[in-house]
Parts: sequence; structure tokens; C-alpha cells
Amino acid sequence: MEQFLKDELLVLLEKARAGHATGVDYSRIAAIINADQTGELIAEADNFLAQEDHVPSRHIEPYNYDYWQRAFLEIKQTWQQQKAQPAKVKRIPKIRYWWVAASILLIIAVGTYVLIKKTPPQQVAASYKILPGKEGAILTLADGSQVLLDSIQNGVVAMQAGTTAKIVNGTLVYEGVGKEVEYNVMSTPKARKFHVILPDGTNAWLNSASSIRYPTTFTGNERKVTITGEVYFEVATLRLRSGLKMPFNVNVNNQAQIEVLGTHFNVKAYDNERVLKVTLLEGKVKVIKADGNRPSYAKASAGKVEGREESVILKPGEQATISQSSQQSRFRLSHPIPVQTDGVMAWKNGVFDFNDISFQDAMAQLERWYDIEVVYEKGIPTNVELNGKMTKDITLNELVGILEKIGVKCRLEGRKLLIQS
Repeated sequence: MEQFLKDELLVLLEKARAGHATGVDYSRIAAIINADQTGELIAEADNFLAQEDHVPSRHIEPYNYDYWQRAFLEIKQTWQQQKAQPAKVKRIPKIRYWWVAASILLIIAVGTYVLIKKTPPQQVAASYKILPGKEGAILTLADGSQVLLDSIQNGVVAMQAGTTAKIVNGTLVYEGVGKEVEYNVMSTPKARKFHVILPDGTNAWLNSASSIRYPTTFTGNERKVTITGEVYFEVATLRLRSGLKMPFNVNVNNQAQIEVLGTHFNVKAYDNERVLKVTLLEGKVKVIKADGNRPSYAKASAGKVEGREESVILKPGEQATISQSSQQSRFRLSHPIPVQTDGVMAWKNGVFDFNDISFQDAMAQLERWYDIEVVYEKGIPTNVELNGKMTKDITLNELVGILEKIGVKCRLEGRKLLIQS
């Protein structure tokens, strides 16, 4: 994670020197340094300011003393100008925002309802702020090389056998028709999410700690991809020479297969969660699981799971689950049930939705989005239930402040959130 921030810091410094940095960019530079956990970024900033040492950069070579000296003088000047501005310009909107944030989070504890109204949370004591996740991913190419996509807004990423992968306004897209089939893997670390448009035009949004494996060009009579974690699909409709629609098959974490022709659906299948969920928003999908032990990757990666077929058909607004039974290697497919799709899609829309989920599930969302570890000092609380919605663009420190306001006893120690309730 530190390397992500270091790379972003260098890019922002370059923008500052080139005269393209905005007020948001300068604020982000400050936030990166405030989020420093090891002292490395702070030391790097100090080195820039004091010019005590050369700071390596893979973006600018050779090192240019005058370049960085001027850049930091400009940054210091901008920071001083921002500090000199009247406090009300920036603080009033933030306070109003927190009135809203605090007013929509409701805690139910031992049957007692507590609603916080128009009260800004107290500042959480911490040595640094834990920032929310952002757009970013790692693209692993067919030859095993990796490309960090966090700081690339536009430009060519790779050229593979006639296919060009490029970033367009923060989205990875593919152009051209490949002469050979090569496989790429898009993966999002914790505290990252990303949008990719596959070579067939299908849109896929990856939540934190997720991945998708796909070919750089689709051939044959069907399309096949493999995913882990949570991914939302808007599948493009393609037709075969016969005029029939080309199937789109998703192998889900080696537990199930989804067959679609053209539809919108969400899949949630994290390794550390016992339930796999497939939710349909538009169209029709068939969810299939194998009868028996969890299939191996070799059997499932081809797009099919082996064993006697057990399947269900979903209609819009329905969800199917595959849950792990008490026997660790056995899985059970549920009948479709109606669900509120707004809650399912909250992650894609930049919202925490704590309605109708357990306290542990809510904390799991925080772990993935803030790249932290949640520790239950007295076991998982059984008398606490969170309800409500909150935007995901706040720091963890601010969110913990709200939790404390509504009665959840917790504290931050480094990147650990200790639950004391």
C-alpha cells in the first residue's frame, strides 16, 4: 500500500511542477503525507524540501535538482495560500455533510433505538488518517508482467498480438482484434475498485479484493471469464453467424458457473465468506453448481463445473446463494428469493449500506475498503446491529467517530480497528 501512495505522490508532484495541479491535487498531496504509516513518505517530502538527498523517480530521469526545488516551492506557496483563506469557506460544507452522515446511521442495541441528529462527531485520536479506497487496480499481462493502473487516467497500457489495452478516462478498454488469444488478469487490492470494458464490449466493475481473468479477444461460440471477490457485469449482446446470441459464461471462484446471453447481474464470492451471492438486475441468468466437492481450478477454469448439474434460473430482482454447509467441502444452492437490488449495488455507487446485514458483514466491508484488520476484543457483538447508509468517501477515522457517537466502543491502533463492545 505504501508503494501505491508513493507512486501517486510522485505523479501529483509532477502535476504541480507542470502547473496542472488543482486545489484537490494539493489537498491530496497533504492527505498522502498525513496517511504515512512508516515515515517513508514524510522523509521523502522532507528530503525534497531540504534537498538533503536525491529521491528516485521512475517518472523523471535523471534526477533534476532545480525541477523538484521549484515544485516544492510552488506547493509550499499554495498550501500557505490555502491556510490563509477564511476557514468558513471550507469548513461549513464539511460540517453540514457530517450532520447528514450522522443523521442516517442508526444503531439498534438490545432493542433500544438511538439516532444521532445534527451533531458532528468528535475527532478520533490517531497518529494518522486512514483514507478511503479509490479507483485503481493491477493488470497482469499474459507474459506475467504487471501494470499499476492507479495513477493512469489516459494512455496506452499494453499492445498484445493486435489488441491494444488503454486507459480512457480512468477505465481500461480494449481496441482491435487480436491475432492470438492471450489472457489478462485484472485484480483490485483492498482499498481499490476498478472498471474494465472487456474486448467484447462487456462492462465489469470490480469491488475491492477482487479479480477477473479474461482473453484479450473472444473466439469460438461462447465467451468465458473467471472471477473472484465481487464483480458487477453488464454483458454485451453478441451474435453468432447463425444469428443466435453468443453465451457469456462466468466461473465464480471455482464454486459455480453463471450462463447469460445479455444481462446485468452482480456476483459476490469472497473466499473468507461462507455464502456466494448472485443477484440479477436485468435479463435472465442460469446459476449452476456442481453436486459434490468443490471443483478444482483445472476443471472449472474452462467455464464448466463438473458433476451432476444443479441449477436455478433467476429473474430480475432475484438472488440465488450457494452456501457452505457444516461439512466444509459441501455447498448448497438456494431457490431464488426477491431482494432489494439497491442494497446489493451500494458498493458500486460509492455507498455503505448497512441495512439488513450483520455487524460482522458491515465490518468486513470496512476491512476491504480501508485495507484494515478488524479485531473483536470480546468476541463478535451479538447485541449490536447497524442500519442506514453512508457515503464511502470519508476517512476511517471520521467513520469511527460516528460509530463511537452512536455507542459502538472501538478504537484505532495503526491499521487495526479494535471492537470493544
